[in-house]
Amino acid sequence: MWKRVLKMFLGLYLPLLTLTLYVFYFQKDKQITGLSEYQKRDAKIKKEYFLEQCNNLLHDTKYWSNLEYPVDFDPMNKHTAFMDRYIELIKEITDYDQFRFIDLEGKEFFRAVRKGADSVVIGNLQNKENHLYVMEGLELEKNQLYLSHISLNRENGVIEKPNKPVIRAVAPIFDTTETKIGLVVINFKMKRVLDQLKAKTVDTELYLLDENKRVISSSLHKEDLPYETGIVDNLLPKDLISNTIGISHDSTIIKKEHIWRLQPIILNGTTNSFGSISNQPSEIVTPTNWYMIVEIPPRLVGSYIEPLYDSLITFNAISFISLFTLCYIFQKKKLEKEHFYKELESKNILLTRSKEKLEENNIKVKKINNSLEIRNKQLSDFNYLISHNLRSPVTSMSVVVEMIRKEKNPEILNQLLPKLDQVANSITNLTKDINEYVSILDNKEIKLSNINLTDLIEEVKHEFTETLLDDSDFEVLLKLDAWNQITFSKFYLQSIIQNFVSNAIKYKRTDVDSYILFESAIEDKRKVLYVRDNGIGLNLNRHGDNVFKLYKRFHRNISGKGMGLFLIKSQLEALNATISIDSEEGVGTTFKIKF
Repeated sequence: MWKRVLKMFLGLYLPLLTLTLYVFYFQKDKQITGLSEYQKRDAKIKKEYFLEQCNNLLHDTKYWSNLEYPVDFDPMNKHTAFMDRYIELIKEITDYDQFRFIDLEGKEFFRAVRKGADSVVIGNLQNKENHLYVMEGLELEKNQLYLSHISLNRENGVIEKPNKPVIRAVAPIFDTTETKIGLVVINFKMKRVLDQLKAKTVDTELYLLDENKRVISSSLHKEDLPYETGIVDNLLPKDLISNTIGISHDSTIIKKEHIWRLQPIILNGTTNSFGSISNQPSEIVTPTNWYMIVEIPPRLVGSYIEPLYDSLITFNAISFISLFTLCYIFQKKKLEKEHFYKELESKNILLTRSKEKLEENNIKVKKINNSLEIRNKQLSDFNYLISHNLRSPVTSMSVVVEMIRKEKNPEILNQLLPKLDQVANSITNLTKDINEYVSILDNKEIKLSNINLTDLIEEVKHEFTETLLDDSDFEVLLKLDAWNQITFSKFYLQSIIQNFVSNAIKYKRTDVDSYILFESAIEDKRKVLYVRDNGIGLNLNRHGDNVFKLYKRFHRNISGKGMGLFLIKSQLEALNATISIDSEEGVGTTFKIKF
């Protein structure tokens, strides 16, 4: 009864559950969409703030590039009076970390380094010709501004401590004759800007990357530019970073309970007049664009949609109890009406079991018939052996004996006696073959054992000169990965392997390196052994029906009795195994044994 109750309950409850899940996911998507819109506004504010700060830096640099500098400008000596009025300005702008003039050869001819809130140190000039921002700055034309990577400040190639994130703005400077005399380079401190970006209004995470997929700043890191300090974490999924780099417009990705807002910050190639209609717009050149990623993590998404989960659980709990009670009452009443049908069904089950038992007996009878067919075939081959092969030597012996009885000449008798011996040996060999075959037919209880196939093949290899010697041109190869153990008659299996190896050696080709390969496999849950060689092969279209018959030979130029394959097949069939052959002349032969 409980099975029926459950089936009826599922039929009613599953559609209701599907509907509630649909409503739940619709509302969930709506909530997440609203949350992503809120995230979009927050991310837009941060992006605009970063762009505004970059433009302020460029605006300051533009101011210094627009000054009219004296001819042969020498701010450290001849033109100190010219610089005096600007040094106070440099001191007051606390975002200036370094202020430098660099000549056209990349050497500083003025350097002001901030040492405190309102003090700077003048001097200690350096050669900057190999620095990227100098080399690219020297390529600038008038009304072009250069903005470098954001990096940690280095002095003489060593990161300055404490860590100081800076960005360098570069512009060409000209004297009063409009002759380019060098560059103005300002190192702007970026810590204030990056800290403001990381400041949280809600529980979101922010990441600022450059085009080299390096994290410049992250709300999860206290220090900025973690890649420069050796702190490199898998902060972001690799596929997300790959999707971010190269995008040209703001986009949102919702994946695995994360909401990612991806925003490119593209300055390279843009122009800006910095709010002045009279100024000619300046083109901005940067070696990189930046990408700002704002993440709403799963914990925030989860807390935002948690009320939806509570409503879903409450509604389904009430529906579950009500529907299950209704189904139980209905099925209990229905069960009383079906008692008669249940008794009838029991009788049908008994009939079905009787039918199955009969089918099992039929299968057993069929197996017995198959065994009898095999035994009849074996007896038929035995009858052929007796009637055909024994008749000829017996007849020959009778003729010779009669000739000896009548012959009086000693010389002729000496010639007939060896003939009689030859016929006797032939009968003896034939008798041995018959005895061996009879032993297969009469051996009803064949001793079985667990055989290691590798060990048995190695044992058989040592019986042949061609496989025993190291310099032999014939190889026995093993590929027994699928299985290596088999329960079988060791006497039979050893005889089978001996015949295979003997035939492969006897019928090998002289123009190739010959081999025989034993390969195990599992097919249809049965153990299968493939035996392959690259010998002279057989024409199966011509000889296929006679391959496994007694005393059948197919290569008259090679000695043999035609017993080997016949014995292999008989020994296999004695233990319910089968064998088949696939062969091609001049290529080789493959035998397939199913145990």
